[in-house]
Amino acid sequence: MKHKTRLLPLAGLLLAGGILCTGCGGAAPASSAPAAVSTASSVEEVSAMDGYDYLNDYIGLWGYYDIDLWLRVHEDGTFEFVNSEDEAIYTGTADANEYGMDLYFDDDTPQMRLDLSVSGDLLEVGSSDALHPVDAIVSRATCFEKNGLEINAAVNSSDPIQLDSGVCSFTGKGSGYNTDLCYWQVTKYDDVTHDGIREIQFDAVCYIPDSSIPYFGQTYETYISSELYDAYTGTWLTASTARGDTGRDKNHYYHTVYWNDNAYDIEFFFSTDWNMSSNSDDKIFTKSYVVYLPEDYDGLVFAAQAQPDNYADAMALDNLENVSPEGNIMDLSPLDPYASLYFNICG
Repeated sequence: MKHKTRLLPLAGLLLAGGILCTGCGGAAPASSAPAAVSTASSVEEVSAMDGYDYLNDYIGLWGYYDIDLWLRVHEDGTFEFVNSEDEAIYTGTADANEYGMDLYFDDDTPQMRLDLSVSGDLLEVGSSDALHPVDAIVSRATCFEKNGLEINAAVNSSDPIQLDSGVCSFTGKGSGYNTDLCYWQVTKYDDVTHDGIREIQFDAVCYIPDSSIPYFGQTYETYISSELYDAYTGTWLTASTARGDTGRDKNHYYHTVYWNDNAYDIEFFFSTDWNMSSNSDDKIFTKSYVVYLPEDYDGLVFAAQAQPDNYADAMALDNLENVSPEGNIMDLSPLDPYASLYFNICG
């Protein structure tokens, strides 16, 4: 959402070859610890008979408990390790017996031994990792984690945090377009849970130094931008652009995000206030939120966003609510998601 004012003269799998796997920093569903190794198979006991192919007991899809990596075993004895996009990372052939499987890779990755546990898990020998049968590939890595978007700004910081190119200003239809730094500070002053709903109230304050706005000698406009996102899916919790000072009655929004078979309803209100006559040299913008979240949800992020380097893109960014409502943060061109400040509201 743009805020405007008009002024006068603004582990992965630890193989020898190496796999990069994202760690989980969010509220991915917890899983039970893998069972201890046993030399007894948990699959249906098979009488000693000639020609039984134990590979049949392992055909299908297996997932790690804490790693975004999956093993798919085929009827012809081939296998592949795949990522969350179902892209093959490693391939090879499997040899099975009643106690587990040996995996032989097509490249120079060392052979892997998987022992079958009493519970039916496959335990990776020489590692604490384990696989279990799964029906489908469901990623545990959040959108922010997969794309390297970091929570890089602290809530309740005693000092405002600098955002480069956080403010743009211009006259008319872009004449004298300029970007410069500003500072953001997010302060949470109420956080309570009742009847399964978490209520959080916080202020997001932007300080715009007088030096960040050139002298135009005429009426000019100043833009800053801030939004709420869901860190798990990257969904933009879209709100309409607030023009000048507004009340919470004008800014009430409701969104539902879906993550790992769960639906989370997010409701929020906010007001906006511009203080152009502060005692300091800064122009001060305050955005006051109250948000309502399920008590088991912790993915809400406030983003203070940088401005584009040209007037046309600034206008495109201002119009995104009409082009990509509830879009993914990685697809909101011309927004640069790596230039923003991200505050974890649920922390």
